[in-house]
Amino acid sequence: MTTIAGDLTELLWTELYPYLSVAVLKCRPQVDPRHCYDAVWRQLHTDASSRTRKHVRIVATAESPPHGEDAAGPDPLLVSTGMDQVAAFVRESTSQPAWAGEGLEFFNTTYDLNLVVRRGGLIAVKPDNGGADRFQKWIDRNGASTVERIKPLILEYTFLQGEAKGLWLHGASGRTTRRPDAKTSVGIRLQDTLDDFDDGAYSLSSARCELPRAPGLVALTGRIGSTLSTSQLWLKPMENFEFFLHAVGEIFDLIEAAEADPDAVIEAFPQLAREVSDLSEVHGAYDVSVADLDQLPSTRAEGEDVQIAAELLQNAVLRVAEGGPGAKFKLDIGLDGTASGTLGIRPEPTTHGFRLNAGFSGEPAIPATARRILDAIDSSDLLSVYYQSGHVYSGGRISKRKSRVAPFRNWRFKDFQGTKVSREKPFDLLSSTEIHRCINVEGDDSLFRWVARYWSDGWLICDDGSGEIADFLHIGPDGTLRLIHVKGAESHAPGRRVSTSAYEAVAAQASKNLLFFDKEVLISRLTASAPGKASWVDGRPVNGRDDFIECLQILGESDRREVIIVQPHLTEAVYQQLRASEEQKDMSAELLRFRRLELLLNLAYSSVVKAGAELLVFASK
Repeated sequence: MTTIAGDLTELLWTELYPYLSVAVLKCRPQVDPRHCYDAVWRQLHTDASSRTRKHVRIVATAESPPHGEDAAGPDPLLVSTGMDQVAAFVRESTSQPAWAGEGLEFFNTTYDLNLVVRRGGLIAVKPDNGGADRFQKWIDRNGASTVERIKPLILEYTFLQGEAKGLWLHGASGRTTRRPDAKTSVGIRLQDTLDDFDDGAYSLSSARCELPRAPGLVALTGRIGSTLSTSQLWLKPMENFEFFLHAVGEIFDLIEAAEADPDAVIEAFPQLAREVSDLSEVHGAYDVSVADLDQLPSTRAEGEDVQIAAELLQNAVLRVAEGGPGAKFKLDIGLDGTASGTLGIRPEPTTHGFRLNAGFSGEPAIPATARRILDAIDSSDLLSVYYQSGHVYSGGRISKRKSRVAPFRNWRFKDFQGTKVSREKPFDLLSSTEIHRCINVEGDDSLFRWVARYWSDGWLICDDGSGEIADFLHIGPDGTLRLIHVKGAESHAPGRRVSTSAYEAVAAQASKNLLFFDKEVLISRLTASAPGKASWVDGRPVNGRDDFIECLQILGESDRREVIIVQPHLTEAVYQQLRASEEQKDMSAELLRFRRLELLLNLAYSSVVKAGAELLVFASK
């Protein structure tokens, strides 16, 4: 590096290895992209030392082409990466450690890289950690006339369709002691863990997902994270600066492709609540909460301003004093359990979402304390606001839980030809001993016979009788353990209609006996109840359960577990007819019964998934 002015050093692009973490912005229509770039560049240079109590100065810079001027010739870096403008600078921040008294002359010094990259009307910005939150505030207040964030749905569709490895969710319904205000989860494929009923009470704040493998993606590979409210994307350290620019270019490519085909844009997590843009139905604020920084993605929790604000607000009095007919409300504030004043707060629309506009309502009793709390609310976005209307403000967005019943996802329509679907057990026998002896004998047309023939590979046992675990248990050749619950249809007539009651008892049994997925409990129970019970290995009847138990003993925690409900009362023809009626919003009594049935099964599904298994319901083809 060389000195270019005073002690200002010239950055060389070849010496930079930045971490890919950028806010992606879009130039407002009718605004010259170069003007947008200049506005962003000026904002990044804003000295924040008066607010952070740090000594701050810019110590190195680089521009390609020179800022505000036309380059003398084509810049090779821009030509190779397809960018129009690139600039960077390094900010030095010096501050005294929090533990050091006034007499100790110890200082912490950090160096943060700031970057701006433009291609056409898209801009990628990498502010330093200390300025990221202030930069987002600038977008909402002053920068909105020049730039706007990428729409959350575009980001969700473009970057979050792969296997989800991390999810940060905010509550989108009223507060309750039985449900957390926010949830953070990590796993293998988290979209499969989401429950339409339970997780429908949450909206997506951030996610980290595997990027799809596509021919056009070379630099952009691996697991990408996105915080939707701030239009933020983060990936990994780049092997050099040119590679960083290529990755940014691929981000731009994906966003432009999605915006060019809006009909193709779909949600990555349809189970979650969706944000609203209309405040007309939002009313009756009744509670607020403060986000825990440990539960937020690092892109939202970084920066001294946010950390100071969080510490203050988490120890403050924050009590809704008056929730009006609309979205605005009054909030009593204070410290140490004492009210210091009252704020008037209202959500104010921004280009993509809302921000809380707060100010004093009357003269505060303790002005200095009230001002500190007001500044903390104003300088961070850590408050969640809960409304009687069922809406929740959080992270710059207002969401409401989905009101419709989510479709049950695991219907499986099977061929029951040759089976009397209303007959559960052989010949309608009542004696447990006779039932086990007569399964699949000549003349048996029961559902028990159908089960014995359908699962004719692997190890199958019947446990029908007093205190049964399930009607059948099966271990497949792939190691899948199944608890199979059987219930006869209320009628075998082809035109039978929807019945919730036909599924109530069997769904309750399926949820009640989940404790038997504990292998030790299951083996103990099966060993104690073997005499006279029917068993098969690869479709051949065998005596006793020794083979099944021996196979069960070698199963591991990673082997798949399923709960199967065999209840053929619902037919595929009726199902398709009701799905079509739902699309046409033709709300008949039959459709209402069907929704009640799917709600029942979704609740059962929730309990089964929490036990580490999958619920499948076999109905009639």
